[in-house]
Amino acid sequence: MTNTKRHPAVIDLLGGTPHGAAADTATTVTVPTPPTAPKRPRTKDSRSPRLRYVAALIAVLALLGWLFLRLLSDNDERAQERIADETDTSETAPTLDAIPPALGVAAPTPEPDPTGCRTDPGDQKSGPGVIAAFEHAYYVTRSGTAVRALTTPDTSLPAKETIQAGIDTVPKGTTHCVRITPIAARIYSVALTEIRTDQAPGQFSQTITTKDIDGRWFVDSIS
Repeated sequence: MTNTKRHPAVIDLLGGTPHGAAADTATTVTVPTPPTAPKRPRTKDSRSPRLRYVAALIAVLALLGWLFLRLLSDNDERAQERIADETDTSETAPTLDAIPPALGVAAPTPEPDPTGCRTDPGDQKSGPGVIAAFEHAYYVTRSGTAVRALTTPDTSLPAKETIQAGIDTVPKGTTHCVRITPIAARIYSVALTEIRTDQAPGQFSQTITTKDIDGRWFVDSIS
């Protein structure tokens, strides 16, 4: 008699487990895994980009406001400095002494010191003035004609040619200085200093008489 085994998948109609089924195979029961709850989708915060935009806008406006205030402050400081420079005349404004005379108006000639030693061109407005002019014509202009023109017509002084001959004996470059002291009306004591380039200064004492002719002064005599 043949012992036939049933296939494990065949259930015995009489109940029970097929022979050899318990020994040959074991039924594995799998416990079902509970389904994983689906993740809740993350809700996007629609307010975040708007807040970032507003914050950035506020920062930009604050920066622009600061720049604007800085520009206003700089302009105000520059304006104040410019006003201060325009009103500060302590260094740039010329003094009255430095203002040049108006065109066409001659600056007044300073009066020479009557007690000083004169080298100026002199004039014919006074006795000392014509004496200074006389010596200036002799040593600076070096003209016998100019010297003779400052004397009276009837003077005892020599002619212009003789005066010129005397001038020619004086080396060019010789300077002079004349100190004039009044002695009496129209008469003056004259201390003449002659300074030559290669010699020590020479001293000459003179008494010069002057004369007023029609408002102009002339040298009348020298002794």
